[in-house]
Amino acid sequence: MTEFADTPIDHLWSTDQWTYIRKNIGQWRGPFIQFSSQAAQGSEVPWVRTLAKERLHQHMSLALQLTLHRQPNYTPGHDICCLPTGAFSQGAMVRRPWSSFGAEFSLLTDNRRLRLVQLYNGTASGEHTLDYVTLIPEYRSPAVGPDALDSPPLTLDTVLGTWQGNSLYLPATMDKPHIGSSHWQAQRRGNDLTVTWGQESKPTDPKTQRFTPIDPHRWQAADSSLQFWLLPGGASCTVYPQLSKQQGARLELCWYLSSHQRQRLVRDYGTDGNWIGTSLMLETRQ
Repeated sequence: MTEFADTPIDHLWSTDQWTYIRKNIGQWRGPFIQFSSQAAQGSEVPWVRTLAKERLHQHMSLALQLTLHRQPNYTPGHDICCLPTGAFSQGAMVRRPWSSFGAEFSLLTDNRRLRLVQLYNGTASGEHTLDYVTLIPEYRSPAVGPDALDSPPLTLDTVLGTWQGNSLYLPATMDKPHIGSSHWQAQRRGNDLTVTWGQESKPTDPKTQRFTPIDPHRWQAADSSLQFWLLPGGASCTVYPQLSKQQGARLELCWYLSSHQRQRLVRDYGTDGNWIGTSLMLETRQ
């Protein structure tokens, strides 16, 4: 797994963005799996998504073969973070009343990729309610076949334990990114789940959150609307069935590549609704 120690970060917000997004060039295939706000899984829709280079450092074209709809040329903007592994995240710059709110996460390893989209509906009061979560496990053809998507369902036993690694944090202010260490620990206490996490780059960390089980695949935070979900394909995520007007949000996708190796991508929002920054963590279980 890529380490960040030797990653040049002076140009990460500018020219390096193109270097990193180009790691996604190719034709990607996989199912489009949608979940309701109660985590009920809907039908799987196969799709093909192609990212092709056109003019260097200017445009790439993105074609989506799902509903015969072709999306316009794609140019990375300030709302998207492209990272050295080929991972990226994009989403709303700010959470506003009435407006929909959401984020997309994409993690990449060799010729496999895992993407997740969360979308929330806005209200006049400034609250947002979760509409759906979409999980898209993909393989890059013809380098690998659909067998690359085969993965046992994620279990709590895989999640439990102490995970440590490196983190790369990109602040939304576009100030210089920060490379540091990350720490994440999950412990079972009776039926409850206690999670502690921290990043060297965030002075407010570490934080501890207690979760109570809703069902075998979902846990509810004891003091907020945050939920922790286990998903197919070795994925977990955090979601908020309901976000109040002045509530911060920590949206996360985690991909377990094995029982001892994972990638984690986090997009943070403040109590004012503004996007704070994005973090990528590469971690191993101790």
